Amino acid sequence: MPSFVYAKGAEWATRRKVYFSGSTALVKGTGLCFDGDYYSSATGEAVTDPCDLRRGVVTLPDSSVNREFAGVVTQNYLARTSGQEVEIWECGGLAQISTGVDTTVDSTLLTCSASSADAGRFTKSGLAGRGTALALETDASGSLFESLDGSATTAWVDPSCTITKTGIGTASTAGDRVVILGGADDAYGGDATLGEMATKGIYTIVTAPTADTITIATDIGDVDVALYVIPAAEHTVLAYLYDGKESGLQEYISPQDAVAISAMAGGVTFICAGYTMAANSTYVLADETNDERRKVFVCLGALGTSDYVVTVTSGMQKDGSTALATATFDAAQEEVTLEWLGSYGGATAGVWVELAGAGYTAGS
Repeated sequence: MPSFVYAKGAEWATRRKVYFSGSTALVKGTGLCFDGDYYSSATGEAVTDPCDLRRGVVTLPDSSVNREFAGVVTQNYLARTSGQEVEIWECGGLAQISTGVDTTVDSTLLTCSASSADAGRFTKSGLAGRGTALALETDASGSLFESLDGSATTAWVDPSCTITKTGIGTASTAGDRVVILGGADDAYGGDATLGEMATKGIYTIVTAPTADTITIATDIGDVDVALYVIPAAEHTVLAYLYDGKESGLQEYISPQDAVAISAMAGGVTFICAGYTMAANSTYVLADETNDERRKVFVCLGALGTSDYVVTVTSGMQKDGSTALATATFDAAQEEVTLEWLGSYGGATAGVWVELAGAGYTAGS
């Protein structure tokens, strides 16, 4: 028999010590972003000072830092009110990442979340680049259950909130956790509080009393929600952390009756749905200053009566001649991918160009 020859695989990502400015506990594999404003806001460091520490402080992802991905923490850290030094794996190598989806080796792409519900966890794939990873192992327990189209419903009867969706009880057990990504109630649903918004977060499942229900101990509103269920114990998967351009991460937003609901600059915005609105919810997509930045919108379910309407300040449809003034979403899997082009050499003129789109209504 031929002798076994060991072939070295990909390099593990570089480890680096950084300062975490938050006070929360961190789970191994959680994604973090650079907090470039920390030394200006917290210590008074002038922005005119050449402060290299602006790439030495990190924070949990959100819409203000989603294009500043730093890496993932190499171990668990307990909460500390004054912040703490942590170690991260940087982009461009192998790392263990915290997940919320099942994975298939060398196939599944996962992007770090910038949503408040699950900030730093790698779930649905977004754009390629920093903040996106390729799974290097098959894992069938990243997510026990998923319902993103808004067809899951909640109802509070003290002391329990019951969440109803076909099969959720069968997939879950007491101690597992349900992640509420967003949602709202129907504007015409007859609830005492019309336009009530879901309280996002991670909640421990108290019971799974039937095949189609689970209960938690927190009133998150009587709403239609997007959610997924993860095991009680945290776990990670081996992945390759992409380097290069910023992916911009991904987020979930919930349109609201006659209210402007912001989306983060860059990255992928998933639009929660499953409910009815009496009037449009809106957002204005501002012009960029750097070319080749991308923005994606994806609607996850049906919005009844009214829509989520994105006004594109400067836009062009993919035919290259028709203006793109608005992008309207009200059904599952409607989506658009835009890229900002034209700000070369400091030029102020530019345009959001539609690269691809499906189902959404383009207004000119």
